[in-house]
Amino acid sequence: MDTLKLIDDLQATLRRQMDRVRELQDMPLDKLRERPAPERWSALEVVEHMNLSTGKYHQGLMKVYADPRSGLRFRSTFKPGRWGNLGADGMVPRPDGSIRWRMRTMGMFEPRPGRVADRSPIARFLMIQQDLLDLLEKARTRGIEGARVTSTLGPILRFKAGDAFRFPIAHQERHLLQLQRTLDAVGVQRTASPAM
Repeated sequence: MDTLKLIDDLQATLRRQMDRVRELQDMPLDKLRERPAPERWSALEVVEHMNLSTGKYHQGLMKVYADPRSGLRFRSTFKPGRWGNLGADGMVPRPDGSIRWRMRTMGMFEPRPGRVADRSPIARFLMIQQDLLDLLEKARTRGIEGARVTSTLGPILRFKAGDAFRFPIAHQERHLLQLQRTLDAVGVQRTASPAM
């Protein structure tokens, strides 16, 4: 993969994701908190799940890019790690929106009711994504090779920095589809044309 093209693509995807979540700011809070069924998440719970799961990579990447001795290096091509590539590719929804690799949510990534009572998950999401955009900008010179970030599965699986960007961004793509299905189910219309 061409490193700079990958960074451009990841930044473009993050901007689209941020725009999609920004739309929630103008939607009725009661609808954002409404679950379409007792066992399904509300729109705010979907956003909070993304905060919890992406947050782990966000923290790891912030540490890597803050440490001048992290081992980061720039190469013109990025070679994904085996598990990072498998994970990122498995997360991306197919063009028709179907999910190829379904998995159960681990307990630590389940949204907690007290954290989704207001619009704060939206603000947290936008802050995390802005940080990722800024880190990707640093990656243009510092690179996405060399340093490793602990995955959400724990220290047994560590991703290259490039895969630590790719995996959560791909994971968010699937949850933005879930977010739209949730909004449709509770009767909320989009304010803008689809960007996904």
